[in-house]
Amino acid sequence: MLYMKETQLIEKLKENNEQAFKLLYKYFPKIRSYLLKFGASKQETEDVYHEALYVLINKLKDPDFVLTSSVNTFLFSICKYKYTRLNRNKQKEIDIEIEAHEKENIEAAVQEDKKYYAAQNAFQQLEESCKKLLKAFYVEGKRMKQIAIEFGFSSDKVAKTQKYRCLEAAKKNYQQKNVTL
Repeated sequence: MLYMKETQLIEKLKENNEQAFKLLYKYFPKIRSYLLKFGASKQETEDVYHEALYVLINKLKDPDFVLTSSVNTFLFSICKYKYTRLNRNKQKEIDIEIEAHEKENIEAAVQEDKKYYAAQNAFQQLEESCKKLLKAFYVEGKRMKQIAIEFGFSSDKVAKTQKYRCLEAAKKNYQQKNVTL
């Protein structure tokens, strides 16, 4: 329900009472503060508020219109809508460009994630000896001679051959699970 003061204000506005129009500006500071927080300029806040006042006055002239909220809430909603629309129109080209770029980035990130998890899965399916050998070479940065000694291979060439076989097994696992990638 509307407060008595607002009911009187609405009636005075319908009668085109100048004092009633002036009273509408008591709502402006709160609305301006809200819009400024969202990046509106002072000029934009004034323009948007004037447009909202225009909408309110025109609505009140319509005999079928019934205000079901407070004047403040009505003006606030109209201002929020108008500013969003103004901002949307102002940013439309930029938003479209950013949106397309973001979509590409998201799609690329999803593909990268799929590939990463597929590779991780392929690695996890390897025998434990292959996992240790590949970690020693790729993660720990050990040389083939050092790997040959640690893993008990007769030479670094044997270690290199074993690393190659482990990589081939990982590739095979990857390809079997991820034909669509």
